[in-house]
Amino acid sequence: MTQVITEQINMEALKKAIDDVFYNQIDSTILYYLQSCVNCKACEAACPFTPTSLKYSPVNKAEVARQLYRYRFTVWGRTIGRAIGGSKKYLKLDEVETMVDYVWHCTNCGACMFVCPMGIDSGALIDLLRQVAFKAGLVPSIYKEIEQLEVSGKYWEVKAFRDAWEGLISKMKSQLGKDIPLDKKSSEVLFYASIYEALVYPDVLVKVAKILDTLKVDWTFMSKPLGIRPPLALILGDKEGAAEVMKRILDYFTEMSPKYVMLTSGGFEYPALRYMMHEIFEIKPKYEVVHVTELLAKWYEMKRFTIESTDELITWHDPCQLGRRGGVFEAPRVLMRALSKNFKELPSHGVNSICCSRGGGGCGLPTMIEDMAKLIGITIDEKSKKFLDSTIVPLINAGKLKVDEINKVKASEVLTGCPVCIESISFAVNYYHANTQVKHIVDLLADRIKKV
Repeated sequence: MTQVITEQINMEALKKAIDDVFYNQIDSTILYYLQSCVNCKACEAACPFTPTSLKYSPVNKAEVARQLYRYRFTVWGRTIGRAIGGSKKYLKLDEVETMVDYVWHCTNCGACMFVCPMGIDSGALIDLLRQVAFKAGLVPSIYKEIEQLEVSGKYWEVKAFRDAWEGLISKMKSQLGKDIPLDKKSSEVLFYASIYEALVYPDVLVKVAKILDTLKVDWTFMSKPLGIRPPLALILGDKEGAAEVMKRILDYFTEMSPKYVMLTSGGFEYPALRYMMHEIFEIKPKYEVVHVTELLAKWYEMKRFTIESTDELITWHDPCQLGRRGGVFEAPRVLMRALSKNFKELPSHGVNSICCSRGGGGCGLPTMIEDMAKLIGITIDEKSKKFLDSTIVPLINAGKLKVDEINKVKASEVLTGCPVCIESISFAVNYYHANTQVKHIVDLLADRIKKV
């Protein structure tokens, strides 16, 4: 995977990137993660990439960050550590290739942290390496071009994106039989979605609009999206770019001033827009950012509507960023139990749920990236093509774990709340010929919700 990225490494840029990140990004929490590992390797079993190779275990990947840390901040690292290879000031060419390889074999799903006896979030350490890779220009060009389109705000100049968004709004109007509220201030719900969602599951977004209309909610939608899948920069290690995009989003949310900002995606947008954005700008928002399952579960328990129940055997996949990173476990289960008397948990669920292996571990299916590139008019060069193809192996390996679990509970439908999880698990289901369907939970709720 790495040789296609690191054939022309600017070693001076890399050294500067290492110094920038390791002298400026280490806080007390990161310091604890760097210093507290006892090398017990309990994290290995939780990582979705260890079925591909044990070299991708969290403790092994994070060791690169620890080596760079020890040289700079410990006496042992500057003395004995240098002699026995436990610390490094910089990286050799083959070590750079290894670092970049590790970066793309971590989704930052947080599973390692929940099984670690010391509570170490190895994903946070691998994110340091991700920032190094970005600053050194070691990011696949296809990702970089799409990310820069979002950071610059020029995504709205892309005709395919405008058509997708305007087509979505037209479909909402057609399904509701009336105009929909756009950019309305002080509504109860600001229905938030990205261009990515408009492209991959427009019907889910239309169904959300139908639910809001059925329940006679005071809601509004965005006349223009706030990004492609903002902030894309976050998963590429571009902290400055992510902050720029989040400021744009924050300004819009503040201007609209709703009671709730409701997301249908439980991917990395959820913790980014609910927690990180307000922490960065040190703002206590007057609105609450929620996932659609949180709001619907709350209203269901307030008896604002009922849900028609069936005997269908269904199960729920916990998106890592919504669950482990966001703490949202019970709300979707309130809805799942209402949808069917035969709701069954997967063998691994809740904080122990197996990650789908995408998100930061490849950013999505290779075909999806290729399709988006065509829409934008970006030519995929040979290096990027090889890189995208190389991301399929971990998707297959991690997917087998998930499919085996689905087969064990014999669920006819797997429901979840993240577009990338839907795409990734659907890929695995098709690859292993499993007899099930993967859907957004709104797909089932839309036709079963009855207003009281």
